[in-house]
Amino acid sequence: MSGRKNNLKSFNNIVDGDMSGDLTSDVTDIQWLDDVGLQFVWTGSPVGTFSVQVSADYAQDLNGNVQNPGHWISLILTYWNGSAFVTSDSIPTSVGSPIYLDLALLSAPYIRAIYTAESGSGTLTSTITAKMV
Repeated sequence: MSGRKNNLKSFNNIVDGDMSGDLTSDVTDIQWLDDVGLQFVWTGSPVGTFSVQVSADYAQDLNGNVQNPGHWISLILTYWNGSAFVTSDSIPTSVGSPIYLDLALLSAPYIRAIYTAESGSGTLTSTITAKMV
C-alpha cells in the first residue's frame, strides 16, 4: 500500500513583473504543506530587495474573495552574499539572478513574495512550489 503526499505543482506567482516599482505576488495557500521553494529570476539592472511574508490570520472564501486581509510578517532569511552568510528579512538583487529559497518546515498557512524597488529596472518572474514531508 502506498501513501499520498500533498504537493503544490510549480507555478509562476509573478509573471513579467515590472521591477521599476514594488511587486507583491498573489497569496498562496500552503496549508498541509511543509517545505516551500521560491525562485526569483530577472533580467535588466534592478536594484532592490526580495522578501517572503507569511500570515496566520489571512482568510479568503472558496471563490478567492478576501475575508480578512490578515497581518503579514517577513521571514528571516539566510543567504550567501559571495563572501559570507547573511541573515536578514530581505535579500538584495546584488546577489545576482537567479535566487532560490528553500523554506523548510513552515507552519504558516499563507505565503506571498515581495519585491521592493530602489532604482533601475528589469523584468521579474517568481515561481513557487511546495510539498509535504
